[in-house]
Amino acid sequence: MTQMIRKHVLLPLPLDERIKLVARKDQKSEAALIREMLETGLQTKHQHTGSVGQALRGIAEIGKEAGATGPTDLSQNIDKYLYKDE
Repeated sequence: MTQMIRKHVLLPLPLDERIKLVARKDQKSEAALIREMLETGLQTKHQHTGSVGQALRGIAEIGKEAGATGPTDLSQNIDKYLYKDE
């Protein structure tokens, strides 16, 4: 059996009601549903983190093309360079 760690989390009432409804509909415990949703959310978050890595590689390529100096406005426009695809 997997070792479980107890966490105390405060939820807004509407979210708690949605969890109860979905858990009942799926015939799961609320805890099982919350664990499943957290796992799904963390996987999605991890996939989005990859796009930032791609953006950083893109900045490195710009640096190579510019003779390793990089964009002169990088510090002022870092968000533009990191998140241009989002």
